[in-house]
Amino acid sequence: MDPAELTEAEQLLWEAFPRGAWVDLGGSGAGTVPVIRAEVIAALLLGGVMAEPGTAAGIRLRGSTVTGPLELTGTVVPWPLICEDCRFDTGVSFVDSSVRTIRIVDSEVPAFDGTRLRLDGILDLSGSRVAGHVRLEHAKVSGQLRMRASRADAVAATGLSIDGDVDGSHMEAHGPVSFQAAAIAGTLDLTGTRIASPGGRALVLSYAAIGGKLECRDLAVDGETRAIRCRVTAELSMAGARLDNPSGLALFAGGLDVGGGAFFTDGFRARGAFRLIGAHLAGNLTIEGGTFDHPGGVAVNLERSVIGTVLGDGLTCHGQFSMTGARISGDVSLASAVLESGAGTCALNAERAQVDGALVLRQATALGEVNLRSIRVGERLLLQQAKLSNPANTACRLSRAQVSSDVFCDQLTADGRLRLAGAVVSAAITLNGVTLANAGGRAVDAKGLQAQELIVRPAVLIEGEVDLRNATIGVLRDDPETWADQLRLDGLTYQALEPLLTSGQRLRWLSRDPNGHQPQPYEQLAAHYNSLGQPAQGRNVLYARERIQRQGKGLAARAWSILQDITVGYGYRPRRALGWIGLLLMTGSIVFSVAPPPTLQAGAAPHFNGIIYTLDLLLPVVNLGQKNAFNPGGAEQWLSYFLIAAGWTLATTVAAGAARVLQRG
Repeated sequence: MDPAELTEAEQLLWEAFPRGAWVDLGGSGAGTVPVIRAEVIAALLLGGVMAEPGTAAGIRLRGSTVTGPLELTGTVVPWPLICEDCRFDTGVSFVDSSVRTIRIVDSEVPAFDGTRLRLDGILDLSGSRVAGHVRLEHAKVSGQLRMRASRADAVAATGLSIDGDVDGSHMEAHGPVSFQAAAIAGTLDLTGTRIASPGGRALVLSYAAIGGKLECRDLAVDGETRAIRCRVTAELSMAGARLDNPSGLALFAGGLDVGGGAFFTDGFRARGAFRLIGAHLAGNLTIEGGTFDHPGGVAVNLERSVIGTVLGDGLTCHGQFSMTGARISGDVSLASAVLESGAGTCALNAERAQVDGALVLRQATALGEVNLRSIRVGERLLLQQAKLSNPANTACRLSRAQVSSDVFCDQLTADGRLRLAGAVVSAAITLNGVTLANAGGRAVDAKGLQAQELIVRPAVLIEGEVDLRNATIGVLRDDPETWADQLRLDGLTYQALEPLLTSGQRLRWLSRDPNGHQPQPYEQLAAHYNSLGQPAQGRNVLYARERIQRQGKGLAARAWSILQDITVGYGYRPRRALGWIGLLLMTGSIVFSVAPPPTLQAGAAPHFNGIIYTLDLLLPVVNLGQKNAFNPGGAEQWLSYFLIAAGWTLATTVAAGAARVLQRG
């Protein structure tokens, strides 16, 4: 470069370079912007002028137009390039270069290509407007990258390595921004950044490793945000962010690994699927107050994720919220959340999830099924004042769930089936003040339920059937005023019933079973009364059981059953036998005393006694020496036959009743 060929502006830069002095051309000329050729800048950076001893050489230029390509591909540049408020008419290339600090700030650049760049210092494009791409693929910066408030068509930084922070806050990109597989030792700051790539991948952080925070507060992305297997050592914040990709994935972060908390709060909104499948979040996932829109699909997907705590109070989810197979070491709180996927679909799917803390759905609203099948909850499950609607289908499914503490459902409203079949609850299940309705079907399905305590005291009559078959309950508390019209109780076992009602009241409870001829519910209730020291109440229950059981027998068996009922009350009314014996004894004694029968052998018969004679006829085994000594005739003969038959019948029914009582005992 011949210094004699330099323009005035270039001469100023040439002279200032050895000292690293600023050249400010913003005020020179009358309305014209001084022009400096890019080849002059390149010549200086590549050693065209030696540095003055004791000074730091370099280009520090402000307010100039740079013409021609600044092409430094494959070079070694030992001096910094600093340009402020400059305009480049051609792109800048540092491909495969080794350079010091580059600062092109508040400037206009057609394109910047730093592919495989090696930079020791700071790469600063803050405030600049890059009409084309900023390319930093596989570049290595031993310092910081700054693009604060810059604008670019796209940013391609796949494989970028940064020893410090990346400041991309308030940046605008009209195409994709990719930090795929980037290694950033410090924080990646995208606060307030705007990225638009409608229908395509807009922000790509897949396989990136970020040593500090991933700060995306107030980020706005039109297109897909992808962060597959991205690793963030500190925390992730998307508070106030807007992710828009309605026809596809708003956030796809399968395998995301965050060492701290992940925050999607302060009005966060995702239009499109929000996927954290298989994510590992050591801290909390905070989505409180967030809005997730993906109607007809899975709006929030936490399947197989491992998370410390999920905080989602007040969120709104249009589409399914799925945490199938997730492992949560703390609490899951969705209090006051709105989960809407539509009737006949699944609004919340937590099947096979494990929550070591509490699962909170207090005051939540769900349109669609809440599926908690086979879930494991280490503490309490809270459903108080929740409103679940899935008409003619299952509103809440807790089949085979395991809850280590209580399940509180007080004031729950469920339009659809509540399924508790096979659930194991170590403490109490409370259904105080609930409104349960599944007209024409099963409102509560609790077959095989195991719980220390079950409280069923609804606010209004349960509309639909309640199935407690084969359930095992410690204490069952209910209210006779709100018993369901149909109760299936076969196989139900319990240690106590509250309130303590008479057998007559509890028999009305058992009578609501449409398959009420089964013996077990009656035997269980009788055992309950016996355990309370009320055997008379227990006998009443078993007697009622026998009377109901005969309705399903054949004609002969039914007749025999009626006879046992009339005579001895199936062995539970022994006084009836005494009454019949007394009545027959009195009748026979009177008749035979008025008209004594003639003797069989004159002079050999004992003295006749009407009472003893009648008693001898009634007792089938005992011989009192009267019935074989006399020979009644006519009506008295038929009466004697009747008394003998009645005696055998009473003896047989008493024996059968006694055997039955002993067998039941």
